[in-house]
Amino acid sequence: EARIGDIVGSAEGVPGEARLAVPLLTVQAKWTDESRYHAIVTALRELTEEDPQLDLQWLQEQRELHVKVMGPVQIEVLSQVLKSRFDLDIEFGAPSVIYKETPAETGEGFIAYTMPKPCWAILRFRIEPGERGSGLHYESLERTERLLESYQNEVARRVPEALQQGLFGWEVTDLRVTLVEGEHHVWHTHPLDFALATPMGVMDGLNRIGVKLLEPLLAFKISVPEEHGGKIMNELIAMRGEFDAPQLRGERMELTGKLPVATSLDFPARFGSMTKGRGILSTTFAEYRESPPDVKAERPRRGVNPLDQSRFILYMRKALAQS
Repeated sequence: EARIGDIVGSAEGVPGEARLAVPLLTVQAKWTDESRYHAIVTALRELTEEDPQLDLQWLQEQRELHVKVMGPVQIEVLSQVLKSRFDLDIEFGAPSVIYKETPAETGEGFIAYTMPKPCWAILRFRIEPGERGSGLHYESLERTERLLESYQNEVARRVPEALQQGLFGWEVTDLRVTLVEGEHHVWHTHPLDFALATPMGVMDGLNRIGVKLLEPLLAFKISVPEEHGGKIMNELIAMRGEFDAPQLRGERMELTGKLPVATSLDFPARFGSMTKGRGILSTTFAEYRESPPDVKAERPRRGVNPLDQSRFILYMRKALAQS
């Protein structure tokens, strides 16, 4: 049951973590034979155990399955593996770019979860933007006299979960979250109160300060015959690409730069015809960067939004009537 990244034997001499390809697209699995639904879930779960970067999202209520991929070739391979290994006929929908969110400024989020009894969980978070690529940094400044260590551990465990879906439904990253105030009640607090209060407090803070959308960029290297260079550069500019001054190597032009994933999904296919098969294109993940103001991207939220606090409490307490 070894997984990607596991070390078999001694770790001595193993080089630093290799930079693996980063999935930048998400696709939905589609099937026509509804009787194979559970078999499909099982198969995709097994493949995700072997390659965690697939990051299977199983939306049971909507009966939807989504996986993360790196491009069209991987989608084709997945379809073939599911057919040859599991005898399952599965198609995948059009790929969507995986965006992320980050706080727009520094601010606070607050929640006093004290009703309906019995419950008592009070939390105040300070949320600050972090450096690009820094991920999440969490710490607590509250004393254990006011908030027991076990409750603080529960908050620390729930903060990353709460940030899996931001205001636009994307993962929130590159931020610092600090618990600056917390309080439990000797009689009324239940351990799960802080599992419920944490996402409400975090989302309250994000809603107050707002978020910025981050889009993924690819680093590219292009080599084309010189006569195609002008056409390729115009194409890159139209896709919001940026590149260094072109370099001439004999009769060929070389370009290096960065390109948004969202504007270049079909570029590799068009590149071949534009260069009559004589061009060379290679890409790797570069970074996530703040999207231009005119770029809008939102995806449906899974579950109930913690900003709708009354409904979220009922949902988490399993008291929300099923429609």
